[in-house]
Amino acid sequence: MSRPLTVLQVAAMPFPSQQGSQVYVAGLCGALAAAGHRVLLACYHHGVGPVPTGVELRRARRVPGGDFTRSSLHWSRPLQDLSLARVVARTLRQERVDVIHAHNVEAPVAGWLGRATAGSTAPLIYNLHTLMGEELGAYLPAALSRPARALGGALDALLPRLSQASVAISARSEQALRARAAGRVLHLPPVLDQAARVRGDAVRARVRWGLGDRPWVVYTGNTDAYQDLDALIGAVARSEVLRLLVVSGSPEGPWRALARSLGLEDGRLRWVRSAEFSDTRDALAAATVGAIPRRVCAGFPIKLLNHLGAGLPTVIAEGSAQQVGGQLVVPGGDEVAMAHALERVIADHALRSRLREEALRSADALSWEGALPALLGLYRGLGAGR
Repeated sequence: MSRPLTVLQVAAMPFPSQQGSQVYVAGLCGALAAAGHRVLLACYHHGVGPVPTGVELRRARRVPGGDFTRSSLHWSRPLQDLSLARVVARTLRQERVDVIHAHNVEAPVAGWLGRATAGSTAPLIYNLHTLMGEELGAYLPAALSRPARALGGALDALLPRLSQASVAISARSEQALRARAAGRVLHLPPVLDQAARVRGDAVRARVRWGLGDRPWVVYTGNTDAYQDLDALIGAVARSEVLRLLVVSGSPEGPWRALARSLGLEDGRLRWVRSAEFSDTRDALAAATVGAIPRRVCAGFPIKLLNHLGAGLPTVIAEGSAQQVGGQLVVPGGDEVAMAHALERVIADHALRSRLREEALRSADALSWEGALPALLGLYRGLGAGR
């Protein structure tokens, strides 16, 4: 019988958090720990929320001014990443680590540096969550978007070469890794978090936020530029019947001004500033249809999983669509097509019922218990546990 493994997960991010990548990491770590493996998680110094049961945190040292919570660029990130690499090296010296599993962009670099510094032979796995050739330009002024895409593309090509194997969070990221000759690649999509299976309170949401008994489109999650929230606001503004509820830990920023400039008056827009997942659940319960307008997404939108758990029909831009049910896909993700799709779901009870049933079936089919054997097979295939 194979012995339990000691797995060092590396996440260059605040942890825990309700953001997408953190939810994926938390679910994966918790499932490994529940299966009897020892899970160490190296991450930034800060986070908000409960740590998964059985997971041992190894936090990087605090960087003054580095208590950011959003996923966008921040001046302190290079300093945090260097501190994270030192944590990885120290952990590898102190513990008998069987495998290093590094998530997203900076963590594979920190893992590689820490591994080299400690002289460790533990295999390093790169878990791709996004492609920086697509995303990096969204954080910078338009004049810098072209060099940003080039730099991001160089990172995308480098990261698989630092590791002995790769994990892809979506079918599209799997294709990208195989195109870059990344070696052994495992497709491991996210699994619905148990908290997302708890139904929200629609009545409470409608009373608290003044939604009345009318149908609402809901968007939840961060509002960084790569999410293409402007396309959703434009789609709702084009319609006379659509109303938009946004629940986000991000500030309104320019979004309300954009809505007003497009003629979307306050009566058809509700903005709830909240990072509490209970508010997200209530919003999903009260909404008629969910919207994911992101046109380019190499990863897997965690908000889509939340929609599945709530049985909420989802209108989704083609670039974010996944191999699950409950979605009405908008080719190209343009505003006109998205407006028509949202109106269609609201008007067609039979379509809503079908999408709801598909969403719930997809949610029931997703479990970490079903996904773990393939991941453990990858770990042991690289020599972990010998």
